[in-house]
Amino acid sequence: MKYIIIVLISTITLDLNAQGTDDHFVLEEGKVSWQKVYETKKTKNELIAHFKNSGLFKLFRVEEGKIIATMRPQEIDKDEHEIAGTLPPPLLIKTKFAGSVIIGLKEGKYRVTFKNILLVGNGELIKKGEKQKFETHFVTKDGNSFRISFNKKPKTIYNLRFNQLFLLEIEKPKDDW
Repeated sequence: MKYIIIVLISTITLDLNAQGTDDHFVLEEGKVSWQKVYETKKTKNELIAHFKNSGLFKLFRVEEGKIIATMRPQEIDKDEHEIAGTLPPPLLIKTKFAGSVIIGLKEGKYRVTFKNILLVGNGELIKKGEKQKFETHFVTKDGNSFRISFNKKPKTIYNLRFNQLFLLEIEKPKDDW
């Protein structure tokens, strides 16, 4: 019996550690940010032009080799094929999200840091135009951990959506010989 309990605890611990390895969310000092590094064949100037023309940002500047921007409110597309099967919670589909973005540029890669994430109401669950901190809904009151409800569907859905926004289109192989 003792061995079964030890094996069970070990399995749960390993499973919890494995789940946290690719979610890209960081919780430090009660603040949530999302960070991911992408590889690219584009030059720094091409990356800057891409993000400047993307329509994602209302404020945009480049300084010291990085893009600093303020994201326009974006929504979760509940009909998008990767998200549709997850049955998103109402808070995710009845609000938009916005925040501050820093995109560090290096040769062959770029790192996106999305912070000061806000939920923007559309009038259903949160007043239209009202902004609430992401942490209010997804971090425990003491600021030390994510709420259990966040670790279920919201984390997965936000990861998918954030990745969709910042991943450059994958170059298709050319058929010309």
